[in-house]
Amino acid sequence: MSIFSRLFGRKNNLTISSDIKKKDARSRNIAFVDTEVGLKDHKIHDIGALRYDGATFHQASQTALNKFLQEGKVDYICGHNLIHHDARYLKLNGILIDTLYLSPLLFPKRPYHHLVKDDKLMSEQMNNPVNDCEKAKELLMDEIAVWNQLSERKRKIFTLLLQNEEEFRGFLMYVGAIDTDYTISDNFISDNSISADTISDHAIIDVSELILSEYKNHICAHADIPALAAQSPCGLAYTLALIGTDDYQSVTPGWVLFHYPEVEHIIYILCHTQCTDGCEYCNRMLDIHHNLKQLFGYDAFRTYDGEPLQEQASQAAVDGKSLLAIFPTGGGKSLTFQLPALMDGRTIHGLTVVISPLQSLMKDQVDNLADRGFTDAVTINGLLDPISRSLAIERVQSGDATLLYIAPEMLRSKTIERILMARHVVRFVIDEAHCFSAWGQDFRVDYLYIGKFIKEYQERKFGKDAMARNHGQTLIPVSCFTATAKQKVVQDICDYFKHWLGTDLQLFASSASRTNLHYSVIHVDSDGNKYNLLRSLVEQADCPTIIYVSRTKRTRELAQKLTRDGISALPYNGKMDADEKIHNQDAFMSDKVRIIVATSAFGMGVDKSDVGLVIHYDISDSLENYVQEAGRAGRDPHLNAKCYVLYSDEDLDKHFILLNQTKLSISEIQQVWKAIKDFTKQRPHVSCSALEIARQAGWDDSVSDIETRVRTALSALEQSGYIERGNNIPHVYATGITVKNMDEARLRLTESPLFSEDEMQNAIRIIKSLITQKHIAKAQDSEAESRIDYLADILGLSKRDVISSVDRMRQEGILADTRDISAYLQDISDKQRKPQQMLENFAKLERYILEHIPDESLHITYKQLNDNAVHDGINTSTEKKIRTLLYFLAVKGYAHKKEDGVRNLIVTRDKDIETIIKRFERRIEVCRFIIERLYSLAEEISKTITEESNNSSSEEKNPSEEKGLGKASGATDNRKEKPLQFSVVELLNDLKSSNQSLFSDFSSLQLEDVEEALLYLSKIGAMKLEGGFLVLYNAMAIKRIKEPRLHYKQEDYRMLNEFYKQKIQQIHIVGEYANLMVRDYDAALQYVQDYFQMDYHCFISKYFKGNRETEIERNVTPSKYKKLFGILSKRQKEIIDDHESRCIVVAAGPGSGKTRVLVHKLASLLLLEDVKHEQLLMLTFSRAAATEFKQRLMQLIGNAAHFVEIKTFHSYCFDLLGRVGNLDEAGDVVKQAAEMINNGEVEPNRISKTVLVIDEAQDMSKDDYALVSALMKANEEMRVIAVGDDDQNIYEFRGSNSRYLYELTQTEHSRFIEMTENYRSLRHIVDTANDFARNIRQRIKSTPIISMSQEDGEVRIVKHPYEIQEKKVYMYQPILKDVTRLLGSNTSKEADASSRKKNETISILTQTNEEAVIMLALLHSHNIKAKLVQSMDGLRFWNLAEVRYFLKKIDQGLKETKSPIIPDDIWEAAKQQTFQKYASSQALPYLRRSLQIFEQTNRAKYYSDLREFVFESSVEDFCDISKSDIVVSTIHKAKGHEFDHVLMLITHPEHPTDDILRRYYVGMTRAKRTLAIHTNGNLFDSLKSAQHLYDAQAYDEPNEIVLQLSHKDVNLGFSKPHKDAILSLRSGMPLTYHDHCLCLPSTGRDIAQFSIKMKEKLGKWELKGYKVTAARIRFIVAWKSKDAPRDEKESAIVLADLVMKRIKSMG
Repeated sequence: MSIFSRLFGRKNNLTISSDIKKKDARSRNIAFVDTEVGLKDHKIHDIGALRYDGATFHQASQTALNKFLQEGKVDYICGHNLIHHDARYLKLNGILIDTLYLSPLLFPKRPYHHLVKDDKLMSEQMNNPVNDCEKAKELLMDEIAVWNQLSERKRKIFTLLLQNEEEFRGFLMYVGAIDTDYTISDNFISDNSISADTISDHAIIDVSELILSEYKNHICAHADIPALAAQSPCGLAYTLALIGTDDYQSVTPGWVLFHYPEVEHIIYILCHTQCTDGCEYCNRMLDIHHNLKQLFGYDAFRTYDGEPLQEQASQAAVDGKSLLAIFPTGGGKSLTFQLPALMDGRTIHGLTVVISPLQSLMKDQVDNLADRGFTDAVTINGLLDPISRSLAIERVQSGDATLLYIAPEMLRSKTIERILMARHVVRFVIDEAHCFSAWGQDFRVDYLYIGKFIKEYQERKFGKDAMARNHGQTLIPVSCFTATAKQKVVQDICDYFKHWLGTDLQLFASSASRTNLHYSVIHVDSDGNKYNLLRSLVEQADCPTIIYVSRTKRTRELAQKLTRDGISALPYNGKMDADEKIHNQDAFMSDKVRIIVATSAFGMGVDKSDVGLVIHYDISDSLENYVQEAGRAGRDPHLNAKCYVLYSDEDLDKHFILLNQTKLSISEIQQVWKAIKDFTKQRPHVSCSALEIARQAGWDDSVSDIETRVRTALSALEQSGYIERGNNIPHVYATGITVKNMDEARLRLTESPLFSEDEMQNAIRIIKSLITQKHIAKAQDSEAESRIDYLADILGLSKRDVISSVDRMRQEGILADTRDISAYLQDISDKQRKPQQMLENFAKLERYILEHIPDESLHITYKQLNDNAVHDGINTSTEKKIRTLLYFLAVKGYAHKKEDGVRNLIVTRDKDIETIIKRFERRIEVCRFIIERLYSLAEEISKTITEESNNSSSEEKNPSEEKGLGKASGATDNRKEKPLQFSVVELLNDLKSSNQSLFSDFSSLQLEDVEEALLYLSKIGAMKLEGGFLVLYNAMAIKRIKEPRLHYKQEDYRMLNEFYKQKIQQIHIVGEYANLMVRDYDAALQYVQDYFQMDYHCFISKYFKGNRETEIERNVTPSKYKKLFGILSKRQKEIIDDHESRCIVVAAGPGSGKTRVLVHKLASLLLLEDVKHEQLLMLTFSRAAATEFKQRLMQLIGNAAHFVEIKTFHSYCFDLLGRVGNLDEAGDVVKQAAEMINNGEVEPNRISKTVLVIDEAQDMSKDDYALVSALMKANEEMRVIAVGDDDQNIYEFRGSNSRYLYELTQTEHSRFIEMTENYRSLRHIVDTANDFARNIRQRIKSTPIISMSQEDGEVRIVKHPYEIQEKKVYMYQPILKDVTRLLGSNTSKEADASSRKKNETISILTQTNEEAVIMLALLHSHNIKAKLVQSMDGLRFWNLAEVRYFLKKIDQGLKETKSPIIPDDIWEAAKQQTFQKYASSQALPYLRRSLQIFEQTNRAKYYSDLREFVFESSVEDFCDISKSDIVVSTIHKAKGHEFDHVLMLITHPEHPTDDILRRYYVGMTRAKRTLAIHTNGNLFDSLKSAQHLYDAQAYDEPNEIVLQLSHKDVNLGFSKPHKDAILSLRSGMPLTYHDHCLCLPSTGRDIAQFSIKMKEKLGKWELKGYKVTAARIRFIVAWKSKDAPRDEKESAIVLADLVMKRIKSMG
């Protein structure tokens, strides 16, 4: 009671009117009331009251309350937010006093009243209204005390202004400032007959005079106060309260700004509107010169060539104008916005928001201001730890900050939006404003959100029609700053703000160039020279120096190299971690180190005045950047500084490559759009992280900056209206608090075993924050305050800590548990229960993985691990599943994994195997329980739904739906996906009480265990979970706006495309500058000036005349372009230049340069068409072709070729299946892969390609085409380039058909191109082939092939009789004659025969392998050097003894190192040992050649790549035909080769099918100069361009023939016991033949026996008079029967050549 008596003791001070009329003498009996109202049901839950006599009331009854008040004869009822909250629910009789509205009026200064935070009473108790009444009482007493301390004049002012406002009237009566009949007490105004409702004119004049004298020199003396008093007395009162604090960092609370937005306007008029007559206040506070001296100590503003731009721009800002200032780097830009910002802070307590792209830049400016003694600049950015972040937020909220620096992406943060709503934002400053323009050198899609944000911010703050009321203009001005003044950029910035904010920017542009910088460019030709030059420049200068390089990696390399050479230097780049960045930047700024080696990330805004040297080690990628970076030198105008560029043309190529890698192509945005469509199939909203989107889009996780790229793609989609982005974080609702007060919370936390000391402290802070925010006023939404991110931000904890703490409090029951998780189960109606099946499959695989991690660690590739699992009987294993499991095991602390870019893994277990398996089994048990539980939940729900809907929908059912035939209707799909809502704690309790488990220890389960199981189920895809606290990553809320059938189009991409086109031109322009600088200094300076001042198009036409204009649109330097594409023909060029067609089908005739076109097209895709290497896939039909493309591409584009995926169909499919490939198992691997893609079982990043290139496309079979179709379906926008020749399809026997090539020409947007120019063969050969091709049916090409040669060449068709006198004629001898003639002609024409032979190649083509072997023997018997292109059924390269030995040596070497990459020493040792061991082997050259090719095409020798290479190669791939006079081959094996002279041996077929005709066509078109066909049929009779000869001579078979034994020819089992003996032999050794066996000459031991089939074959030869005279080993190979058990060892077999001679002529 004592406070009351004190109060009444002062009664005389309050009402000096001694003659109180009787009716006024109401007692001052007061009661305090507080109600608890339900958030959701809006009903009264509880009421508390406290009477002046100390009596309390606590029950939820309105009637009882009225009675309680009447009993005490209460006149005044007081509460916090009483008038607009409690009084709405309670019918109260009495005069109302509201402490909420008084507190900003009476406690306007920091620290504000301790009981009030925002609009809430601080309370440590939950749901205790009586306690809150105590607080309201304490607050009122303090308010009365402060009122009494105000000067009389102030009391009068407030009374006059507020006497008619319901929020204040009760208080004014209570303190006696006005009488109860609303007239003002006598002591205030002489005429007390003024009546209530509005302030009278008389009072307005009075109050205006009072205000002017009370606030003299604190407001403008000429402000129109009467108007303000009449229009908004409340707003004026609050404003005056704030002005009356002499502390500019005090601010009006956010809720006041929300309800009285006019406060901001009034303070602006009073304190920030310059009067025309100039009063003392305006002259002091609003004068920029006075403030420049006062705040910064400068006497004058900076001028640019005499122009006072800095002063003009600062004045415009102080006058509230929107502006764009273009100042050179180092031109005092910061001061131009800092000065007005600091002035605004001091006059109107305003906040200026500075949006800037670079974190280091913000830190710098904040530090610089702090050095000058200004502590009111704050930055909130990603570099801050949670504590500093929360501190920064607190400072902005409390008014400490007048400048807030943030990055544009922060505008999407809810926390930022909230704290800005609660402050008076006076201006948005946008730094580096060229980022708005696609023509600027640093366009950022984030920037495009700024205008929208400012517009929506104003609408939220001042009402939807705020801008409309202001003539369509922004209420909050903007200032834009940039250092680059290209006209187009300036136009873009102005248009942008006109569009969003309806404002015209006032332009302040300096044209000045810096006169104290001397530029120079030095041409260097090699890196070594460059470095030496750099060193000498640095040594001579000896001053603070910045060295710019283009790659982050190089910053370290160069800094280390310089430091080693005694010149100490530090690196700086954007990818470093924050601490190192800050450390290195500070060291340079404070002169601890003189040299910094940096990327362009360093220095935006870095202000060090004594930098005397800037060296561009790599030239910048644009003139803007160059001028800006060079401009970091000589900031002190009195210092002469030097700027050097060390230039070589290759520098530009580096920029082009870098641009290519960082560019976001249209196809990548299309992939992201497709990913979003995939995610939003069920419902348009989705919440996912950037990484999840990237994975779904099929991007490789190893791509750098993946998150930034996804965000840019999303911004681009948002820009074009495809999606909308929101923010999204889980909530904890304050309504769920179960403890009564903080004491109970502390007690329960202390008793709980779940909290450590630190965790308890966190929990206490969280619960306190939730309890104190319980009073949800009408001002702001409660949602935001209970959000996890908001709690984390204000409490300075990490989100993870908040979540973990909230989780435990739920488990303890301190926070009520809500059903906050929704599960979407697949096919709930399905009897098979897919999730259960998935769980069991995954569990089986997981157990396998866990059991196969040895104690030390597992070194393996995903592919090998999967291959092992499949071989060990886990058929459902895929690489994707293994990756999912290992990711989960790593996240959850079962194992550690390390992996490199090519999926090599090291996995280590975290604990012993028993513990881990136990934990795993327990989790699987929990998972099973959860699935069961959710299914039964679903059944309960569906029962109720069925009952409800049975009545309504019986007539709608459609029989196909009921059985679920396919996905006939979207409706059924949607019915399936109904979310099941449940709570984790509920689940935990169910688990604990269930006894069905095999394990007894469910009782010890924790919440974490259940969440781990839920996470597992969602990771393996058994269910999709939403809500809850499983969301730990930074998710983005995305809403799909456009229909899924719509595609992201070229038109949508226009702006980004424009920007990239611009970037390309920039690189050419800066190159031109460097070249000019070397030639003519003044011309180069003029060039730069023109660049910045002329219209861009005029500039281009002045400096890049004629075809140079197209040159600078290409992503390569002119010299490189010429090197790459200068040699192509017009038709070839057409294919290279087609960047648009979805499908290009090229029918390439023989000799038309098919390989060249493909290789150059690959180069063009990578360099000119924005295709990233990981997005490009080339498929071939043989390993040899893949290797050849890789080699040719390397010659063309260098190292970049290593990253391109060029694979055979089989190899790619083995990859997709996650299997280690080999040709033996390649049967239906392509078919399987196509099915997997169609079923969505392949990870998107394995099949997401934007371009697919197919070589020899005519060889596609049904399966191959199915794979191509599946890839096209999986990648909506994928381009396909297929090259082939339908006339060369000669593999019909293995299912290939050129029909599929034709089908590609029928796809939408496809283009068919015929390449019919033949650069290989002379005229007659081409004409003959054209003639012959007319016999082939169903051709795709219609145009005949044209020879590009002027020479005729020669075609001879030599016809032989089939037999003479019933004796068969053999054509080997006549071919031998031709060969001898050719060799002879070669020799006679040219003295030096060998050189001639080197130039001219001869080939003999046969139809069968046997003919080829006989022909070879005949040549050898005549001492003619010839090589056979080996072809043998069942012979596999990897089975050769030499190959096996080499692989074994590699394996042994790797056992030690466990490295996925084969180290060079192991590689070389293995080679040496193998070459030594097999030195005498004739098969060794195959291995040598294969290793040589592998070394050329693989920069790093990955073991997995070596295996793949070996397993996919054929022996003939490594047949080196370069050193022989003559090559003998079957036509099949000659495909793809060319020879000067071709001789064909054609025995007339019985049925000449198209396949056979195409085969002959292939043979004919191998010839360059001459073609001779020896035949005994009439297929070639009608060819016009050939000479037709008839040779009637009878030729016999050669006397000596050779038979090559293949697997079919030997009894394979026979060799098993002789393995060691066989392995000691070498290819080329002689063997002895007897009785169908081969034995060792030395011991006579049999090591091989012929098969029955071979015995029959020998019998036939013996009948013709031949007999085996010799045998020698051709190959020694490993062999094992297909059906042998897995652990059986292989045996070795010998494949030999048998030499047979004719003994007597058969008569």
